[in-house]
Amino acid sequence: MEYLGRKITHVLMFLGASATFLVALIPYKIGGTFTVEMLSCLIGSMFIAGGFGSIYLYSVELAPTSHRGKILGYCSFAARIGSFCGPQATLMFNWSKTGTLITFAILAGIAGIVCFRLPDTRGIPIPNTAEDVQKRKEGVLSSITLSHVAKNKSAIKA
Repeated sequence: MEYLGRKITHVLMFLGASATFLVALIPYKIGGTFTVEMLSCLIGSMFIAGGFGSIYLYSVELAPTSHRGKILGYCSFAARIGSFCGPQATLMFNWSKTGTLITFAILAGIAGIVCFRLPDTRGIPIPNTAEDVQKRKEGVLSSITLSHVAKNKSAIKA
């Protein structure tokens, strides 16, 4: 996460999980006891666990200090809803393995795509107030447009 940033790490974790859940649909045995399904589901679960663990760090960095406790509480609440639904996946897996794996792949893929919309926090100080978050949004937009204008001016002079 230090080199790639939080955003790219999340995108890779969720899209990696999506890919491994789709690979799990391949009916192939590895040796006498393992299948591609077992191995892919294990790797996919590791991707999801990595994304889940790092989302707590990321959500705290996005939230200003004045709102951080409440936002972390909402994130924890949403995570607990997911943990209540998790054991039901076993029932769904017994009913339809293909449907369960496709559902997991779609949900992980959607999570990865949604993470593209989040700002990257690498090298940016943690905001203290809601105004700092607003200033960061405006500052990022203005710095992008200013650098674009500066490049265009230098290209025109040359």
